Amino acid sequence: MSALPDSFPWIEKLIAEPTVSETSNKGLLKILADEFDKYGFTPHYTYSDDGERANIFVTLPAHDGSTTGGVVISGHTDVVPVEGQDWNTDPFTATVKDGKLYGRGSSDMKAYIGVAMHLLPEFAQAKLAHPVHFAFSYDEEIGCVGAPRMLEDMVQRGLTPEFCVVGEPSMMQVIAAHKGAHRGRVTLRGVAKHASLAPHGVNSVAVAGKFITFFDELAQRWIEEGPFDRGFVTPFSTGGVTVARGGVQYNIIAQDTVLEYDFRALPTIDAQAVIDEIEAYVEALGEELRARARSAEQLSGAEPGSLESQVSIKHELLARVPALGAKEGSPIITFGGEMGGIGEGAKVPYGTEGGQFQAAGVATIVCGPGDIAQAHTPNEWIELTQIEACEDFMRNILSWAQGK
Repeated sequence: MSALPDSFPWIEKLIAEPTVSETSNKGLLKILADEFDKYGFTPHYTYSDDGERANIFVTLPAHDGSTTGGVVISGHTDVVPVEGQDWNTDPFTATVKDGKLYGRGSSDMKAYIGVAMHLLPEFAQAKLAHPVHFAFSYDEEIGCVGAPRMLEDMVQRGLTPEFCVVGEPSMMQVIAAHKGAHRGRVTLRGVAKHASLAPHGVNSVAVAGKFITFFDELAQRWIEEGPFDRGFVTPFSTGGVTVARGGVQYNIIAQDTVLEYDFRALPTIDAQAVIDEIEAYVEALGEELRARARSAEQLSGAEPGSLESQVSIKHELLARVPALGAKEGSPIITFGGEMGGIGEGAKVPYGTEGGQFQAAGVATIVCGPGDIAQAHTPNEWIELTQIEACEDFMRNILSWAQGK
């Protein structure tokens, strides 16, 4: 068996905490907070609505007490579920075999957080020329929903980090850009009737079908017209309706239909303009529902307004993950390379919290140990050599923070 990385005890401890998204991460937070407290650093928390999950943000000031500038070491504490997956080991027990560490979150992304916590004593004892900020979030896996609260608080407290490294698995490549990830839901209500009296009801599935077609045409437009960025494997924005639930039986006109969609926008596309276009179409479908209800009233002899008052449509934006787009040759790309990251700024299709940090004014890259192909899979693993490379990267950050 290969020698274990120095940070293994910390990674093992973190994997043992089953911090599945939308469940409490308090156990893990206590482990982190106790370690920060040991060195005299006070954690700052921002909470989920139910108070069961929190982000933790800790600043190690420069030796002169300054908290301005510096670097953020960013990671998420949550992991995806293991239900329905065929694991050969206990997913919440770190298991080492043939040069690999197995366990839920081993690659995505408790190894990165474990390396940071392992080196915390060295950061704490160093004479820092630049502050170092540790930012660990909740519920990243369901749409990066925790980090915005942490970043809003960071801005309100006047913290202005210069750089951020989001440690998502990238095989220690410097990732300069990724697409934005937006997720939404459209809920329609029609009027149920026996199918033999179809014109007397309002079929929500029929109207929902128009939204599905609208989104398919929107995605086709991106394929044909762009904009394009050949640095991405898929060089255009993508999207579509990915979930459709409607109706209860073949001979009942569908009353309720729920659609969910996803779109992945290039950094060069105006994601808000896409959202505005979606909302405008939803508004038009609302008018169509009402028109169908008025027609049903006339055909059935129902009291005017009685069916129209029953129909509705609602659009909810469930997740808004901005794209990341560090410019070629920018200081943050140079920083990543100097710290030991590989390459000069690759582009990836998956989303991270990097775009949220960038939107908050912090120059950001993604660079972390492990392969994204292992994320979310049964028997998730990370090569021990990747953890060791991350340890070297983090020690280089420490040297930079000391002004060396």
